[in-house]
Amino acid sequence: MESKTEKGKYVRSKFSTLKPQDIAIDATIRAAAKKSRGQIIVEPQDLREKVRKHGARASIALVVDISGSMFSERKANRVKGILNQMIVDTQRHKDKLTVIGFKGKGAEVIIPTTKRAPAFQSKVEEIIVGGTTPLAAGLKKGLDMLLQEKKYKEYVPMMIILTDGMPNVALHKNPSRDALEIAKKIQENEIHAIVVNFERLLQQGRNLNMELAIYSGGRYYDMEDLENPGLIMSKIMDYERNEF
Repeated sequence: MESKTEKGKYVRSKFSTLKPQDIAIDATIRAAAKKSRGQIIVEPQDLREKVRKHGARASIALVVDISGSMFSERKANRVKGILNQMIVDTQRHKDKLTVIGFKGKGAEVIIPTTKRAPAFQSKVEEIIVGGTTPLAAGLKKGLDMLLQEKKYKEYVPMMIILTDGMPNVALHKNPSRDALEIAKKIQENEIHAIVVNFERLLQQGRNLNMELAIYSGGRYYDMEDLENPGLIMSKIMDYERNEF
């Protein structure tokens, strides 16, 4: 029996039809496990199918590194270019947008969750870059806000992480390990993730960003050498929306 790949964001499962085409493996195993006594045996009544949401709007948490490691004018301008383009892009698609910046000892909300992001455009130019890099704190705040959004089941939750992958402030014990632990929770909660790397020269930062993408079940993109990252980000979003 095959699990056919379908378009659309997998949002929940349902009892299977007589000829299931798009099996929800996770829900099927859970159903079989409930009646198992040590050995899990999947029977026809355990089968569950995926319910997909097509053409869904997104609630996007843009988690942005505004620490001292992003201080160079080149990096700062690239980040602001992406933020400005995302404001235009989310308005065009009628998405929700939240912008969270992390620096110093924690994370701050730059643009609160809104369907009218252009009203907050001036906030982008007011961003002040500097301080240490609490990546895990930024990821946690983004996750917490998206979990609240997910309760309403109206928008597909998405997190976009913009960073050079060089955290130096821990949430609990270790800056990098803490960030990866939260990335796992992003995947566990079925939040669509994108990691945008801003540092190719430092292998450590690039490697951590790749790990973030793996742990979160998301995709990794490298923006360090691109001339117009804002425009490219718009094209990336068009591509990612096809996965909803």
